[in-house]
Amino acid sequence: VDTAIDLAGPENSGNAQMTTLVVDNGAGKIKAGVIREGADYNNPELSLKPVLLHNCTAKSRAEKKFFVGDGVDTAIDLASLYIRRPHDRGYIVNWDIEQDVWERMCHKDVLGIKPAETSVLVTEPMFSANELRDNMDEFLFEEMGFQRCCVATAPLLTFVDHKVCEPESIFSRTGCGIVLDMGFSFSHVVPFVDGRVATRACRRVDVGGKLLTNLLKEIISFRQWNMMDETLIVNAVKERLCFVSGDLPQDIAVAGQRGRGMRRQYKLPAGVVDDHDRLGSVV
Repeated sequence: VDTAIDLAGPENSGNAQMTTLVVDNGAGKIKAGVIREGADYNNPELSLKPVLLHNCTAKSRAEKKFFVGDGVDTAIDLASLYIRRPHDRGYIVNWDIEQDVWERMCHKDVLGIKPAETSVLVTEPMFSANELRDNMDEFLFEEMGFQRCCVATAPLLTFVDHKVCEPESIFSRTGCGIVLDMGFSFSHVVPFVDGRVATRACRRVDVGGKLLTNLLKEIISFRQWNMMDETLIVNAVKERLCFVSGDLPQDIAVAGQRGRGMRRQYKLPAGVVDDHDRLGSVV
């Protein structure tokens, strides 16, 4: 049965509330928000005002600059970026890069928090090895200096959120259902029985956002224009134009029709400083 890790520092063993940082530590992007002290944790309408950062560092061969996290969004020549990610196949392997991204996330220009005065709730991949969990605890307490932390899987937190927001649903009342967690490197099918994760029934599928982006790069490069070095642009194309089909045979039939259907044009960026044109746009 999947459980969350709850670690409390010696100075925060009581029930006193403090500022809490909530982090979805994805391999592609980090989603983070802050719950300030005194907020109502049981309020379904609680607003976190989250931020979204690239979980990577990048070096521009053309601009001679180094970017961290959201700084990647300021790069102009995207084809010249050399991107390094802390994750490999969904698991953190480079903690130095991860620390750079987290320090940027906590900076006053982004979230503006002090880890020494903050507790943190952070997600981890399913089936993480014990060594990786120990590394995460060491990173949060010794490197970042958070007061206390809770580490849990995304499907478990999704189920808890669903119970709070939709208490009358069948999933909430019975505790039985399935959560599909689709990530950057892989996806997990996670069944719940009586409100607990049925670990032995979980399945991992090595299909995620990175694989779809790479596939789209190959298709576009083969049919239209060489985009093998334009990962960020192709990823933007995927996020803006691709969708999950509700009726696959019907959508395939429509896509095969000439002159109508699903054909779209995408305008590539001009390589200038323009927030509206940096990743191109749908025509």
